[in-house]
Amino acid sequence: MRILLINGNRFKQPWPVIPFGLSCIAKACEDASHTIQMLDLCFSKNCAKDIRQAVHKFIPDIIGVSIRNIDNSVGYNTLFLLEETKTHIITPCKEIFTGPIVIGGPSVGISGAEMLDFFDLSYAIRGDGEVAFIKFLERYKQGQSLTDLEGLVIRKDGKIIQDSLPMRVKDLNDLGFVNPANYIDLDPYRKFDSPIQIQTKRGCALNCTYCTYNRIEGNKYRLKDPQSIADAIEILVKETGINHIEFTDSTFNIPLGHCKKILKALALKKLDLNLRTMGLNPGAVDEELVALMKTAGFRDVDLGAESGSDTTLKGLGKNFTKADVIRAGRLLQAKNIPVTWYLLVGAPGETAETLRETFETINQAASKWDLINIGVGVRVYKGAPMADQMIAENPMCTPDNFFKPVNFEPEAISLEKIKKLTKLEALNHPNYYMYDEDENTPSSVLAIGVFLLKLFSPKQPVWRLHILIRLLQKYTGILWLKKIIVVHKLKK
Repeated sequence: MRILLINGNRFKQPWPVIPFGLSCIAKACEDASHTIQMLDLCFSKNCAKDIRQAVHKFIPDIIGVSIRNIDNSVGYNTLFLLEETKTHIITPCKEIFTGPIVIGGPSVGISGAEMLDFFDLSYAIRGDGEVAFIKFLERYKQGQSLTDLEGLVIRKDGKIIQDSLPMRVKDLNDLGFVNPANYIDLDPYRKFDSPIQIQTKRGCALNCTYCTYNRIEGNKYRLKDPQSIADAIEILVKETGINHIEFTDSTFNIPLGHCKKILKALALKKLDLNLRTMGLNPGAVDEELVALMKTAGFRDVDLGAESGSDTTLKGLGKNFTKADVIRAGRLLQAKNIPVTWYLLVGAPGETAETLRETFETINQAASKWDLINIGVGVRVYKGAPMADQMIAENPMCTPDNFFKPVNFEPEAISLEKIKKLTKLEALNHPNYYMYDEDENTPSSVLAIGVFLLKLFSPKQPVWRLHILIRLLQKYTGILWLKKIIVVHKLKK
């Protein structure tokens, strides 16, 4: 069969994301003897036109659309992304193509049924698409029944008639090596220094109250062989020329032993790597881990601190404490590894006092050249423990099972007050980054910044551009003027 795979992710903050997951689906389709073409709409100036051209030229039997995000995952000023996806991608597909349009991706793993209703489509794949989508294609080609197919959501005559549990690959080592360059043009991503993503595992055994990784990938770890991961990175660097690699596990350093084996295997390769990870858990950071990260080629990390108050960390269901957060920061600083600290303020148990404690903790633990990335408020998603508790307390708290943004409101302090206090703190610290309002850097500015960094300081992480811009605003008096405005609002 002829399969057109569409990358529907057009969100470019903090950089455009190379569609590695969709490339894995493409590889699985090829291995199953299907003919595939991938249409990457990340940089498209006219999605409808590009879709029409692809459909007319390729003449697919089935279209698969990967949808990464429902929104920008913040609980204040939430940006709902699916309206744009519907207008610029799904509707043009339906206008030009009469065959099955199947949606998949991380967001579908959370709210597949709701997304089918929203897009007025019939099929969605939940879980590991390398198996679920291939089985769907086999049954569809043979004209077999699609009911009871694991991982498939079916909508018929305006009603969801099947919402199966996600299908999951038991042994990830069976999936093999995937190079995105075989399916898309990586040159546009090079302009932004976008990393190539690598997963070392799927699933998460932690119990964070707001998280949906357990729902998407399962609550047990499925680990890849450490040596095969190191081999894959080596091949990717040689074949693409890109040495910027990002580990996209929900938590990179848990299980800790598995993580260390990967780093040791990488270190033996003696590659010139620019490694980073989007998920470092402060509760599993020790001296050996940080030393191995430095040796393997880590140039920056995202540290999921979330809070600097034990009260708030408990409300978030975290497996670490304030002391762990401080210790992790010190260990990373000792090895000169730049850190983006991720904070989530406005969680259960948050008060003005815990908020102040968080700022004091992070200001103590972080370097002035670390980025403090702050999300105000918790965006509650279907399947998260927090969502289940909210429904138990108030069944009317969401009209659509948390599909459209629903935000958690702490009892002791309003989100509006949290926002103002956090903004005031940010104006006093140039390395603070307010995710809900600072994520709108124009792509052109980001591309120019990346070019200048490569020219003058190639080993610096891209996000330090934000700190430089804020320092410029400080010395020109712009931050002082903004602070006056915020203080005035707080007095009202």
